[in-house]
Amino acid sequence: MSAERKNKRKSMAAVASSIGQPSENWLVNQAMLVFRWKAENPFQNVDWEAWKWDVAASYEDRTRGSESNGTSHNLLFTVHSLKARVAGAPLIGAFADVVKALVCSRHSQRGQSVSSHMVFIRGTRYVYDELHACGYDVSSITTDHLNRAVVALFAREAETSAYKVVAHIEEFADVLDSNGLCRIRLDWRYRGKQRPKALSPERIEDALPFAQPDDRLPREEVIRAVGYLYQTIPAQKSEVDSPEPDRIVILISTILVCTGLRIGEVLTLPEHPLFTERDGTRCIRYLRLKGRNDAVMVEWRSKPLLSATVGLVEDVVNELHQLTQGPRTVARSFHRYSKLFSGMRLKPLMDGRAVMKLVRLNSLNVGQFLKIRKIPYRIVSKRIYVDRDSFLQGVLRDHWTRPMVPGPDGTRLELHKALCVAFANQMHRGMKTTLRYAAQPVADLQVRDFLTARTGTRNIFDRYSIVDDEGQPINVRSKGFRHFLNNLLDEGGAPDMVQTKWFGRKHARDTKAYQHLTSAQRAKKLVDDILAGNARGRIVDIAKVLPVEVARAFLTTRIQAVHDVGPGMCIHDFQMMPCPRHLQCTAKCDEFVWKKGDEERKDDLLRQVATTYLNIKTVRAREADGALVHADWMKHLQTKHAQLMKQMATANLNESDIEHYIEDKDHGNVK
Repeated sequence: MSAERKNKRKSMAAVASSIGQPSENWLVNQAMLVFRWKAENPFQNVDWEAWKWDVAASYEDRTRGSESNGTSHNLLFTVHSLKARVAGAPLIGAFADVVKALVCSRHSQRGQSVSSHMVFIRGTRYVYDELHACGYDVSSITTDHLNRAVVALFAREAETSAYKVVAHIEEFADVLDSNGLCRIRLDWRYRGKQRPKALSPERIEDALPFAQPDDRLPREEVIRAVGYLYQTIPAQKSEVDSPEPDRIVILISTILVCTGLRIGEVLTLPEHPLFTERDGTRCIRYLRLKGRNDAVMVEWRSKPLLSATVGLVEDVVNELHQLTQGPRTVARSFHRYSKLFSGMRLKPLMDGRAVMKLVRLNSLNVGQFLKIRKIPYRIVSKRIYVDRDSFLQGVLRDHWTRPMVPGPDGTRLELHKALCVAFANQMHRGMKTTLRYAAQPVADLQVRDFLTARTGTRNIFDRYSIVDDEGQPINVRSKGFRHFLNNLLDEGGAPDMVQTKWFGRKHARDTKAYQHLTSAQRAKKLVDDILAGNARGRIVDIAKVLPVEVARAFLTTRIQAVHDVGPGMCIHDFQMMPCPRHLQCTAKCDEFVWKKGDEERKDDLLRQVATTYLNIKTVRAREADGALVHADWMKHLQTKHAQLMKQMATANLNESDIEHYIEDKDHGNVK
């Protein structure tokens, strides 16, 4: 095998085989794969031969109430649909069995979501189409089939969605190889794969300095619009009417603006989320949505409120609690008695009028109401009669009977203990009538529909004739409020580690996607850090000997760009000329700057120091063995080592930290 081919294989992520060590016979491997997952299917109560699998039961232990609307739990093993909302023809033959087995395998190994499985299946559809000439034979797949599948993918789908599907086609190729399902090994990656410009940059430095801000970061006038709606939308029309859904959404949006919580975290707040710490700090208790060890884990966290928002958040939470008290009472009654209408004496046989009075629907056709809920009834003398037990069983379809957040006792959140609860149909802006006998969680999709205009719908700003300062419609993503607040903290100088912890993120690098400072703002921020004595570097040493005003003018003129380079920052302006010391930032470069005690960069710093230390050790060992080592290479390593050790001193690290880092890495403890 050529060196190029070996390197290509090493660069690909290892994918575990589902059948152990594959044999050289691809047909045997296919049979073993399908046989195993037919017997060990991780999805409950599904028919293997069916083209549609309802896997809702397999996700009950991780489905939050806020995900109750708009989330499909069906896996469709079909070709592309030619009509909207109409499934395509089923996949056939061994190809269908292999795809089903691979979906079972990825679910068992990684517990992927339904949407992730469907993107994987969507990717296999394109490959399936290309196998028409060879009878849809999996073992006949070649790299040509995969390349043509990607061409068809980009011709059919938008760039951003196609980009994501390509990754799943690559995954499909990997599992074909790892399980030995094809006649030849594919070792395939799509060479034309490029990250679309419409997607957020992987690092903030990847964005061009003159690029316009994207719609992830809402402007201040959007936040003012939310404040205006908070002050003007009435809570409810009268005592007998249900609270206005618009009011509920605006209260939820206000919490999003003030706390920086994710929308799913706000929608799963407990009934009384606010509390006071011993030091007097007002905090909000919430269930962490991301960053957990697994999808099933329930992790309660607390977040201190920003002092300027404490009064507003308290008012909003109290009002939201009051507006949702009715459905919460219904949920509490159901939790206690395990049935609806528990406080009423119902006759064993009820007529249509009794049903209409019971559900408070004066203008609804009773027969239609019962048919929708699959409640059997009979007609006697033109009057409808229904059995009480059948009626009570049927109306359970309108009520959320599961926990708001599933989990072990003591950690899960029951519906009657949640803050964001509504009557069935209450949040619907159409002609549906609110059903006050049943309670549902306020769903993520419902809030998004109020805030973001979709095709054929109007968002809340449009319905109240609110536009921006230029007279243009306002359209905001629910996560936009999180971007806005994070950007304010970043502009105010909050360290990255503080931002990461306050927003409940697991990794500091994830904070970069929420920072929207322009090149000029980042340059000014670094100048301020240098003048405040919080940074080190060659340019800092020059500025130290200058008067303060002269130093500021010098630094402002000199620092026009700031780039993240791992253990520190580069201030080279690439618009003027290419970097003359590419990849030599830590080798005593004049344009390398670092912050003192920068916690989030310690790991990068230790990694580079350890690498340099081991390289020096290797060079000296070779010199001792009589090998010829170029003097400039050793000088370069020593220069880099001295620079990094100087930087380590400002980060409160020493040589023992290097030894511990290397030791942990040798034992596989460093990620």
